[in-house]
Amino acid sequence: MVKRKMMIRNVVVLWLATAALVGAQVPSWSVSIINGLSHLDLNVHCQSKNDDLGNHHLVKHGDTYKWSFKENFWGTTLFWCTLEKSDAYVSFEVFWPESWSNTWLRDRCGPEATCIWVAKDGGIYLKNNPANRDEFIHKWWIGK
Repeated sequence: MVKRKMMIRNVVVLWLATAALVGAQVPSWSVSIINGLSHLDLNVHCQSKNDDLGNHHLVKHGDTYKWSFKENFWGTTLFWCTLEKSDAYVSFEVFWPESWSNTWLRDRCGPEATCIWVAKDGGIYLKNNPANRDEFIHKWWIGK
């Protein structure tokens, strides 16, 4: 009976240690939405399946809305945002799960795990952090 209790305790300790190591290796990500519009304010509404981050009003050029998170255990974390200006809008994914063979987003967000989206007059850009340049990703949809 004592050996069985010891074995169960060892399995539990091993399981807890493994869970702690796996959790420690999950990076903390941050996503920023920046108002890069020349003369317009920007309304931002972001959410995931589990979290509605609410509405945010970025009044002037350079205003930023930012949040941080850790991916879920299954690696299926997905966030999307709707951005609206007075004459146009766009809705798109700002963070999505990737496989080891497809790391497009993570390659641009860089080792800092920071994804920076910029709303400009000409569309939505993602900052390619390692290359230090903005890449055009989405066009504005005219109307509301």
